[in-house]
Amino acid sequence: MVANLMAGLAQSNKRLGVAAVTSARLYYNYLRLSPSYAAGSLYSLRSVGSVSSVGSKSIKLNRHGAKVLACVNKYQDVHHTSFDDWAVGAGSVRIKAPSRMPEIVTAQTLAVRHQSDLFIRFPYGRNAMPQLELLAMIATMVPSAVKDRSSSQNFTALRLTPALQKNLWRDVYLAYLIKNYPEAELWRLGAEAMLVDRFIGKVEPTGRRMNSSQDYERRLLVAMVVRHRAWAANISEHAAIDKFPCKEVLPNDQQCLELQAVDLLPHLTCHSLEESMYARRQVIRCTGAVGMVSAEPSFKHQGLLF
Repeated sequence: MVANLMAGLAQSNKRLGVAAVTSARLYYNYLRLSPSYAAGSLYSLRSVGSVSSVGSKSIKLNRHGAKVLACVNKYQDVHHTSFDDWAVGAGSVRIKAPSRMPEIVTAQTLAVRHQSDLFIRFPYGRNAMPQLELLAMIATMVPSAVKDRSSSQNFTALRLTPALQKNLWRDVYLAYLIKNYPEAELWRLGAEAMLVDRFIGKVEPTGRRMNSSQDYERRLLVAMVVRHRAWAANISEHAAIDKFPCKEVLPNDQQCLELQAVDLLPHLTCHSLEESMYARRQVIRCTGAVGMVSAEPSFKHQGLLF
């Protein structure tokens, strides 16, 4: 029994490690896609390199701008730094942060724990309490991370469900496609990003536009591109203030960043091929499209980003 328990713990820790890296890479990409984070990075770089003259006035930022700069100072550059380098540097906090998911521990593994952790002890490895009573006790005595959103943002993001992961990776891949192929028809980008499960392998991104039998599919793909693009933009702006993933709409007073606007395209040039191809592989994995689409992207490797 002990051997099975330890094997289960090892598998659980491995899954948690993979989930932490996946969450960190998603966060890394959404920081790259955030115009606010790019503006904050440029602002911080210029602030460090410039010498303030006597009597000069410093820019007073709103709360949103201050949060962005705090996030930039915490996670540093993501546009010219590869994920591997970022993960062992400023991004390591996203991987090493304690998980919010419950886990089973043994007496031997209790040596080092967080001071706020709570434990339930099962004497001799057996539960003598009826399951409903045990669950009721946990619900009464243990605060829920889902309800405590302010506290949960200090740790790794809440659990990324398979459906949420799939859409997050879709949006990352779609964002790179839009940046690289700004003149491409939206339905083609939506088909390449595999935004609709039932269209995968059915609607070809490079197919003929005159195929009237797929008018409905093309219209739906256009609508999905617009929806996913807006959703990704909102999530990336939340990521820029260290909230990820968060789908809540930013308040109106936080949508105006009092920093100099920047062109995001040049910032995405570095490492875009690597991240775009990784996002595509994740979309194929999450959608179960292995064998349904080609191993290589439908569009040719051309343009600024590639």
